[in-house]
Amino acid sequence: MMKRTTRTALLLLALLMFVGLNCFAAIKVQVNAVGSTGMFQTMALGAYSSSSCGTNMWSKKSGASGVDSRRGDIPLQTANIWIVWDNAKTKVCAYLGTDSIIGQQLFFAVPRATLSIPSSEIGSSGDNLIPTVTDVPLDVDVYNALNNLTFNAAPTDVRPEDAFFQAQRVIAPLDPVNYNGLGYTGDGQVGTTILSAFSSKSVTPVAYAISGKDPISGGTVKAFTTTPVGADPIVVFVNTQDTAAGGFGTSSFNNVSRFQLTAALNGTFTRTRDLSNVPGLPSIGMQVILREPMSGTYTTAEFNIPRDFEIHSTQELNVDPNQPGGNPLNIVYASGGSRRRGMGTGEVVAEVGSIPDAIGYSFWSTGNFAKVLTTTKYLSVDGVDPLNYSWYQTHGTIPNCVIPCKGLVPFVNILNGSYPAWTILRVVTDVPVPAGVAALIKAAQTSAINVSPDFVPVKNLQVFRSHFPQAGFAPSNGNPGEPTESGGDVGGAVYTVQGDKDYFNDTALQIVGQKQ
Repeated sequence: MMKRTTRTALLLLALLMFVGLNCFAAIKVQVNAVGSTGMFQTMALGAYSSSSCGTNMWSKKSGASGVDSRRGDIPLQTANIWIVWDNAKTKVCAYLGTDSIIGQQLFFAVPRATLSIPSSEIGSSGDNLIPTVTDVPLDVDVYNALNNLTFNAAPTDVRPEDAFFQAQRVIAPLDPVNYNGLGYTGDGQVGTTILSAFSSKSVTPVAYAISGKDPISGGTVKAFTTTPVGADPIVVFVNTQDTAAGGFGTSSFNNVSRFQLTAALNGTFTRTRDLSNVPGLPSIGMQVILREPMSGTYTTAEFNIPRDFEIHSTQELNVDPNQPGGNPLNIVYASGGSRRRGMGTGEVVAEVGSIPDAIGYSFWSTGNFAKVLTTTKYLSVDGVDPLNYSWYQTHGTIPNCVIPCKGLVPFVNILNGSYPAWTILRVVTDVPVPAGVAALIKAAQTSAINVSPDFVPVKNLQVFRSHFPQAGFAPSNGNPGEPTESGGDVGGAVYTVQGDKDYFNDTALQIVGQKQ
């Protein structure tokens, strides 16, 4: 009798193990992404459907980290995360919103970086980071499927070639004349940590490669491809709480030229009145808030405005990270103005939204600006509105999205290419593109049309930026009928897709190497 009981117990244990293992094995992680905060919300809304990833979401502020294991002293890259899964737990999608260049460092590292979620988060309530979606507790099986898993996608605001160029620029020794090196050098592999002037947040640049050998491990970097998602503008915005004469909250401020904006970002202009053509305004200190230079947002702003071909300045003018006020960037001027560094989209938007006469910039998304609708307005740049037909149509009021808000933002000046600071959002993956990643991209594009207008889906875009040689990659615009897209394009001159196609048909050449 004892033998039969023991045998039965063993069979039951084996059956339970079989069912448990097969239940876990059925979980398929479609997407484990790391990168751009600019696509964080729209990708989440795209994932939150039964056909893409599922209808269960858990999101957490600073809830997970990317782990680069190439050296033990490489800091964890902690950031906001969302996870979506279906009821059967057969599909899982996750997105760690670090930022574009940090995301690409983690993706291209050899060995590739992994997602780390604290075990204390199992069963915890989420933070409801995505509008209209109510979080559920983090499921233990979903946690087990994701934790320590390598990333398979890197959403980005800038092409890998441009991100790599900027990462090398950040970690190179300081060049105080041309600023081809920004001086966050460290030991050349792990750079100097870049600090926030407002909080304990920081980011550490780490060397990586996008082809050939990894500079730290010596491993071979895998070939990559990029999938274009949509076009997104950099929005320049100011705090409106100061409504006295000379304050950004008055009608004296509605537009800024690229040259004026550059002078504000690089510390040449330190007063609000320097950005207005209204005479007789009082001297009021302007509070300038910059992003960290390892940011895709920073890189897009940098090479489309201050460091473009015509102006050729930089946001880092007179910034030495090894001198007082350089890191964290915190320079106060005699005018009462200041130039300080924020860390991440959320921090910069929040600080501009709370500090009178502050000015900053961010990629557009309804989620990015949702908490500062009443204390900020956006400016046109060179007289061109980034969101609507004309600034005077809205007087800079930031659109309030109550999801779904289809058609809220027309993006007319992105569609015609006249706004000076915009980029193509892309997703970097291995070759071929994983099926789950491709499905999520399509779902996000549908979401951008029908739910939340965070970017212009690439299929609607009839303009492009001329590509140029970058990071050892020859340029190719990648328009229909042309070779695969390659090379850099941040700050590239804008042309129509049709014009490039016609030129290619006539000459077998592309419009490459042109910068604005």
